[in-house]
Amino acid sequence: MSVKHTVQNDARTAGAWYARFSGAALLLGIGWLAAWFYGLAGRSLGEPDEGRYAEVAYEMLTRGDWITPRLDGFNFFDKPPLHYWASATAYALFGAHPWSARLWCALTGLLAIVAIGWAGARLFGREAGGYAAAILGSSLLFAFAAHINTLDMGVTAFLAVGMACFLVAQFDPTARHLRTRLNLLMWAALALAVLSKGLIGVVFPGMILGIFMLWQRDWGVLRRVSLVPGVLVLLVLCAPWFILICRLHPDFFDYFFIREHFTRFLTSADGRSKVFGFFLPVVILGMFPWTLLLPWNRTGWRAIGASQPAQRFLLVWVSVVFVFFSASHSQLPFYILPVFPALALLLGRAATVLPLQALARRFWLIATLATLSAAIAIVVMLAARTAIPKQVLEDVLSGVSLALLLMAVAAMVGTWALHRDRRRTAIHGLALATLIGWQLSLVASQPFVDMRSAAPVARLIQPELGPHTEVFTVNAYLRGLPFYLGRPITVVDQNSDDLTPGLASRPDGYIADLATFEQRWRSSNDAIALVADNLVGQLRSEGLPFRELGREATGVIISRHETAPPPRAMP
Repeated sequence: MSVKHTVQNDARTAGAWYARFSGAALLLGIGWLAAWFYGLAGRSLGEPDEGRYAEVAYEMLTRGDWITPRLDGFNFFDKPPLHYWASATAYALFGAHPWSARLWCALTGLLAIVAIGWAGARLFGREAGGYAAAILGSSLLFAFAAHINTLDMGVTAFLAVGMACFLVAQFDPTARHLRTRLNLLMWAALALAVLSKGLIGVVFPGMILGIFMLWQRDWGVLRRVSLVPGVLVLLVLCAPWFILICRLHPDFFDYFFIREHFTRFLTSADGRSKVFGFFLPVVILGMFPWTLLLPWNRTGWRAIGASQPAQRFLLVWVSVVFVFFSASHSQLPFYILPVFPALALLLGRAATVLPLQALARRFWLIATLATLSAAIAIVVMLAARTAIPKQVLEDVLSGVSLALLLMAVAAMVGTWALHRDRRRTAIHGLALATLIGWQLSLVASQPFVDMRSAAPVARLIQPELGPHTEVFTVNAYLRGLPFYLGRPITVVDQNSDDLTPGLASRPDGYIADLATFEQRWRSSNDAIALVADNLVGQLRSEGLPFRELGREATGVIISRHETAPPPRAMP
């Protein structure tokens, strides 16, 4: 065969391989996007976080006031406004729905995945970047956080973008000519992190950079991060809102900067402190199933974590964030999310350097653990006796066991693929199956979420509402109820830390004692209330006139109308 024919055959073979690879990548991408956005709709808003942040954004849109966040008409200074701005924009475009309230979390989660995949590809190769993105997007806690309406995903995503820009600008020699642009993009991402959740958007990177420079004994990093123009970018993006809110509300500074940052970190004022080490099982479980890719000995850690400056920076990132939140007196599982992008990069690197046989053993262990966990879930579903209604428990555990079995099957198939030198097939197949499983679990959890959601309560209230009906919640406040009803709620006898600072901004919306509520109820001809179950008997014994509309796990719904109103004429 001539040289010409050989070259042509090689070119055709390479072209066919590239076409197959591109087609597989395209199908994988479509599958990821479909799985990623599946389940945003069809789930009611959970309490308190999802309902709270959905309502703040809704009031921002309906009032046209994009400066002052409000919850049920009360000034709400707990967090900065970026999440609310984004959600309000989603409402304006698509309408106010639970899925549009979650859209910003899903989009920022996807942004973090893309940023980590890009940084991993630039630093460790395309294969490692793809693994890092897949690992991040399919890890348990990250996948859940990206589909639940909280502020933690936004700050995590923009910190991940900032970290990715820093890593590429500093440690990718081919990006040296782009360093200034990447640095400014990094500073812009940190500004958006500050606008997402506060000072941790700059405190974390500052602490991490300082410790990293000490380890490396390289203070020249400060000259390579465009410090002066970067700080200017940060201030231009962040300062205007903070200045405006402080001018409009002089009490904002003390509440937001002192109480929400320093007091919560140093004291147990909010009752959220846990034992030191609380976040260790959260991270181990939250990274599942990829926790099993972590090195099992010191040699393995040295192989992926301390041989190069970029990997050292990632180790510092994980350590600083973990220690910071472990030392804090305010601890919730989603707080630890900023460690996950850095861990995903380290594990993406590990997935490329682990020998195939070692990786196959880990996949087999994943399959075993997932199968055992599914079996335990089924046993609990059949035998458990709890306060949770049996049907609710069965629905939730059925979804969990299905997700785990799907993961186990994917891990078994992955083991087979690894024995045939198909590393990409094994890792990406397990990642996609795991993501689908977590989404199925979220959808299956809906009956349990409904037990604390405002949605079932709103469905009972809606038919009774008139244009002037006043709605009360009596020691049973649901943050999402104003969102579902499209009107403010009068809060009665409720000890709510998120409402207390803003009570003066809507004094007629809060009743401090039960006696005052009873007087107001008796004088009204058109009112509905959600009452804590333990108070209904007391109200009845005191002769309060009401008709019971229904009962939910969150309380009893009563109406001032002693008889049902006449049915409304159909339009």
